[in-house]
Amino acid sequence: MFDSRTTLRYPVDLPARLRVGGTELRARVRNLSLGGVYVVGPSLPSGTRCRLRFRTPNHEVLDQWCLARWTTADGCGLAFEALQPIDTYQLARFIRQASRATERMPTDAILRPPAR
Repeated sequence: MFDSRTTLRYPVDLPARLRVGGTELRARVRNLSLGGVYVVGPSLPSGTRCRLRFRTPNHEVLDQWCLARWTTADGCGLAFEALQPIDTYQLARFIRQASRATERMPTDAILRPPAR
């Protein structure tokens, strides 16, 4: 399987809410990037539009429209739709803190020599 992601993902474990239509569902954000998240919880069909809401440990709330891109038996991959500059800033700030905690800096992929 080809991985077409353009942003690095970072492991997290945060409670979240998904709103699909008029239904609110519980989920957990398990990894995070500036492009989207993987949530454990409902397996939404690819193409489903939903509203994702979660709070970072430093109490910043991300409340964003997302589109389900792929699904598994345990959850689904959601792509953010049109992040606003303030949301991108808050998300990047949290990812930077998370990457320091895991010692996986966002520049790792850029600085690593290509595999031969």
